[in-house]
Amino acid sequence: AAAKNQQQIPVDVEKPLGLQLEQSNAPGGGLRVKSATGNAAKAGIKTGDTIIMTSSFFGDELWAADKLSFTNSAVQAAPSPIAIVYVKGENTSINVKRLGKRAAPARFGRKLTEGQKANATHICVDCGYVYTDSIPFEDRPDNYRCPQCQAPKRRFVDYDVRSGQAKGMAEGTIGTAATVIGGLVGIAVLAYLANSI
Repeated sequence: AAAKNQQQIPVDVEKPLGLQLEQSNAPGGGLRVKSATGNAAKAGIKTGDTIIMTSSFFGDELWAADKLSFTNSAVQAAPSPIAIVYVKGENTSINVKRLGKRAAPARFGRKLTEGQKANATHICVDCGYVYTDSIPFEDRPDNYRCPQCQAPKRRFVDYDVRSGQAKGMAEGTIGTAATVIGGLVGIAVLAYLANSI
């Protein structure tokens, strides 16, 4: 029986990563997480997970994490944050050696490649991360989080590639605006009352 494809989880992890890795003995390969603390743990990586791709030396590409020494060198040289793609638990379905190079995830302030523009459908309203994965955004599980700022899926809105702008309003934005406006009205009333006494 063929192994079910595991979900590849992309995250951005600030340096220092807080990761200890070892070569995985799983059939698909990769790097097994011996321990995850600090920034790696905050990004959701846990002991026993398998890293399958990481940032390249210059941070502009993702490279297969099939050799421990090579991956460690690339991650040390790459600028923070480090883009990491991992799977939960042991890698049972992805042949890491066959993973090709990929463009690094789009980040706020970074130009999108033509390939990324073709897949750009959503943007995180909290940090500006542009979703460019080949998996349709609607197919992501409800617990999907922004790999850059960990915002929940509901904080993404449609993205207009031509203008580079968000289309629409994210869930929770109206409530936040109402709270801010209500707070300002309350301060104005208090200031008026304080000055009229």
